[in-house]
Amino acid sequence: MSATTSRPAPLQRLIPIALFCVTLAGVADATLPAGSVVGWGLNNEGQAVPPDAVNGGQWTATELAGGLDHSCAIQASTGEVVCWGDDYYGQSTPPDAVNGTSGTASDIAAGINYSCAIQSGTGEVVCWGSNASGVGTIPDAVNGVSGTATDIAAGTSHSCAIQAGTSAVVCWGSNSYGKATPPDAVNGVSGTATAITA
Repeated sequence: MSATTSRPAPLQRLIPIALFCVTLAGVADATLPAGSVVGWGLNNEGQAVPPDAVNGGQWTATELAGGLDHSCAIQASTGEVVCWGDDYYGQSTPPDAVNGTSGTASDIAAGINYSCAIQSGTGEVVCWGSNASGVGTIPDAVNGVSGTATDIAAGTSHSCAIQAGTSAVVCWGSNSYGKATPPDAVNGVSGTATAITA
């Protein structure tokens, strides 16, 4: 019998329901400045323990996202993305496109084994980690050809964004159960969107 263990396939892994993170508007504990991230719950991959990069010295967070066994935040002072927890698929290693070399982030989302952010300045979506079901393959409708994004959401096997300018919803990845096909109610016939989740 082999002593080695294999990593479970992505579809065998469940959505995290035991991880919670919040940014603090005002803190009674003087050791944490306002804007600090506090995590609790399941911590099997370190996803509930924010690193010093978002809680130490001058760093605090403006946005948070919780995925499967990983969490991400946007640093208040730099706009850069910091992720922690599971990095098996690279989901906790933000690329240069959202970390100062070619951009910073204005919004962030985390799903199962992948993360996405909207680039400050350009409005384009950048995703990293697993590309199972095409969750990390952003369509032209949200990356400059016919639009950019103002809000982003990451689900189990699909992602969605609100298009800048039109406020229409664009989704990509798996379309099982029609989850990547927004209805007319949010795509111009009888309305548009102001916020999104997946």
